[in-house]
Amino acid sequence: MSNARSDQNHETCCRVCGHPIGSSPLSLGHLPVCNDFSDDGVVDRRVDLDIVECEFCQLVQLRSTASTDLLMPRVAWIRYREPEGHLDALAASLLSLRPEAQRAIGTGPFELPLLSRLGGRGLETRTLPLGVDAPAGRHPYLESWQAILNDERLSADSAEHGTFDIVSCRYIVEHSPTPVAALRALKHLLSPEGLLLVEVPDSSKFLAARDYCFLWEEHSCYFVEETLRLLAQASGYRVLTLLRYPGALEDALVAVLTPSPDAPPLPMRGASELFRSYRQGFLDQRGQLQSLLRTAAGPNKDGLALFGIGHHAIMFANAFGVADMIALAVDDDPDKAGFFPPGFSVPVVGSERLLADQRIGTCLFAVAPHIEGRVRDKLAPLAERGVVFRSVYASLNNAITGGLG
Repeated sequence: MSNARSDQNHETCCRVCGHPIGSSPLSLGHLPVCNDFSDDGVVDRRVDLDIVECEFCQLVQLRSTASTDLLMPRVAWIRYREPEGHLDALAASLLSLRPEAQRAIGTGPFELPLLSRLGGRGLETRTLPLGVDAPAGRHPYLESWQAILNDERLSADSAEHGTFDIVSCRYIVEHSPTPVAALRALKHLLSPEGLLLVEVPDSSKFLAARDYCFLWEEHSCYFVEETLRLLAQASGYRVLTLLRYPGALEDALVAVLTPSPDAPPLPMRGASELFRSYRQGFLDQRGQLQSLLRTAAGPNKDGLALFGIGHHAIMFANAFGVADMIALAVDDDPDKAGFFPPGFSVPVVGSERLLADQRIGTCLFAVAPHIEGRVRDKLAPLAERGVVFRSVYASLNNAITGGLG
């Protein structure tokens, strides 16, 4: 069993401001790596998932981050999606700031939708190649993309391909155990008047809702608007504009930056009540949820289904200790069919299996709100026979946690 970590310092220091962190963590336990799907249900990759807040700058972050080797997927089909509906507006905002821009580069796997829009407006575009040699049976993904944001790799790329007027870094910085170093390294790619775009998920909604399935061993940092600004400042940038694009579960935050050598000292902000409440609410919620789902599962543990087997669903099941109560793990992605989600005792099946199972009395949804309606339509026969639908997402009206506490 692999349990290696990349940062094993006895004293945890903040990833943005560098101050020591002595506050109590939110400890979720010794959990399976969320991408560790298997064909036999054996779990051999785990992490201790402890979340802390810096009392100086209020960045919420993992106390220790897992190594790249530990996180690298063993199945080739692990892929994630990030929001795209705002990218027309974002492209327009970038070009309003730099109408003379001619070249743009993307630095991760979520860049093509934005680059295609910039290319349609006449810019020359390029994507940074991953260029990682993987061990046999492993498939590099986000854990490897964040690792190439370093001085050596980006200076070499700049020497070969020149600099760019727009450098886009979407949904990668929050994965980095060294986000300040990553942003500093990205300066190698910037032309003298270039713009760096950093897009991250905003964590404020799930923190306020006490939603714990958004925590993830692959996210080392959980930014909100204030801490994203502090990251830019600590990395030697000035924020030209910070854009927010609303989402049902979490907003997209986009900081458009330009290098600035004269960054002022970071302000001390003190511990936040938001994270304190979030940390303190976990154990009660876990105990109440276990009791509720134990009843829903029934004495034979055959009454509960979970639809949508992504990393949110896996974190929900394992952090709350309810994975063994799930009789059906349902997802219509053919790549997942027959694989055991990490920590589960059952393999993934399709919705036709769920529709045919007369034992199921409760179905939990771990699907994005904008597609939940389509899923409900597909599962309408279940509703007709009295199956209860609830969401794992605490901020939604039909949340399974809505009646707790």
